[in-house]
Amino acid sequence: MGDALFYVFGALMVLFTFLTIRARNPVYSAIFMILSFASTAALFVMLDAFLLAAVEVLVYAGAIMVLFLFVIMLINLRAAEHDGLRVSPLVVLVALTFLLLLGRGIADLGPVPAGANELVGTPQLVAKTLFTRYVVPFEAVSILLLSAILGTVVLARRSGEA
Repeated sequence: MGDALFYVFGALMVLFTFLTIRARNPVYSAIFMILSFASTAALFVMLDAFLLAAVEVLVYAGAIMVLFLFVIMLINLRAAEHDGLRVSPLVVLVALTFLLLLGRGIADLGPVPAGANELVGTPQLVAKTLFTRYVVPFEAVSILLLSAILGTVVLARRSGEA
């Protein structure tokens, strides 16, 4: 029964992620992303990683999605849909660099160290791993989020001046 639920939540996560990308309305896209985060949290619960499930719900489905919805309302995407959205080469370069770093991070994962299975999902293991092995990607994500917020403020000021 546990394996079947794992596959159900995994399929739901993939489905909601696909719907996040395909939704034309940004608010619907944000709602599908919240559902994807909830499915991911359910997978963490099934793996007995309760801390990671709580972080997934509180940080991602809570704080990050509130920020996304605030940004959507701030830049008024309905007006931007008619103007035609242009992507600058700098944005493409940043996105490709981010994907390259993500791929490198996934390739570097390697096997789980011996004795780590007892600590899966505990605050001690999460903190030790986050602030030793993944400190650079952690800081890169914080810089990426900061630049997204600053970009949103710049876009909002431009549209307000017009």
